Amino acid sequence: MITKLNVTGFKGFEQLELPKISRVTLIGGKNNVGKTALLEALFMFFDRLNPQMILRQSAWRGVSMLPLDADTMWTPIFYKFNMEKPITVCATMVDIEEEMTIRFNPSYVPSIVHAKTVKKGTPAAQILTDQAPTPSYALDLQYQQKNKESQTAHLIIGPTGLGLQVDYMVSQKRTAVFLGARIRVNPAEDAERFGKLDIVGRQDKILEFLKILEPELRDLSSITIGETSLIHGDIGMGRKIPVAYMGDGMSRLLSIILAIATSPGGLVLIDECENGIHHSKMSKVWEGIGWAAREFDCQVIGTTHSYECLEAAHEGFAGELAGDFSYVRIDKIGDRTVAKTFDYESLTVVIDANMEVR
Repeated sequence: MITKLNVTGFKGFEQLELPKISRVTLIGGKNNVGKTALLEALFMFFDRLNPQMILRQSAWRGVSMLPLDADTMWTPIFYKFNMEKPITVCATMVDIEEEMTIRFNPSYVPSIVHAKTVKKGTPAAQILTDQAPTPSYALDLQYQQKNKESQTAHLIIGPTGLGLQVDYMVSQKRTAVFLGARIRVNPAEDAERFGKLDIVGRQDKILEFLKILEPELRDLSSITIGETSLIHGDIGMGRKIPVAYMGDGMSRLLSIILAIATSPGGLVLIDECENGIHHSKMSKVWEGIGWAAREFDCQVIGTTHSYECLEAAHEGFAGELAGDFSYVRIDKIGDRTVAKTFDYESLTVVIDANMEVR
């Protein structure tokens, strides 16, 4: 679990420090202060072996097509579009501190193994030419933990397109899931996650959480029709129907709980948590998220613009769950971005005093 975070040089952040992050943390602040960017920085920290790690950030914001050039794809992730200064994301996870550094390299030369002879029957995918390597644009990615060998990889734009070349990288055990505000989770992804829980007999946990919004829900199952798998539910209509037909709130809650349940020891990032969920149900939804995060040992970090969502989270985490929750407000002061953290008790004080903390 991440307990502290420092981001430098990423998007609108010249430097931002979050000194305390809880099991469930809600991020608030005015428009364009960097709430979504903070989630993107965290996800990028974990998404280290994916050649699409930058492109998918644009997709989450509704930009699905970009030309394959460094200036268009990569400059937006650097502070003030200045690729001469590196990006760093430093995360403290209980007793481990790891730092990711991203640097633009305009003349990276990919390593190529030369082979002048090819044995008969060698698969085409294994045949290497002795053509000289061509310089490429790259983002050099470095991950460093104290007293451990540095891990490095290179995100490349070369003659053959976008790729990733790894010098040395340890397999990432912690998973991260990003649930965007604009683009819904593919129902097939939800069905796959549900199937993983069904295999080990934990699918009933999902049913319990969904009853927060639909008390008549009796059963869930993943059903394949043609080439598509969808999660269906029984709400007493004489036949099961896709959960997607039960409304945006049900689909949103299903995606959230499935992401938490299939990310033990990992991180779920939720942009604009309140989307699709009626304010009268939000406190119960937050309570469900809190118990699910405990049940499946998962960390949840979300954003909101809504004071009603913040009040609902405060109500949902009352009692035994209070120690698992914190609220972080992000503000811009000139070019500086600052964060103020409220634990449950201090948030109670400001809400009771009707102070503005969104």
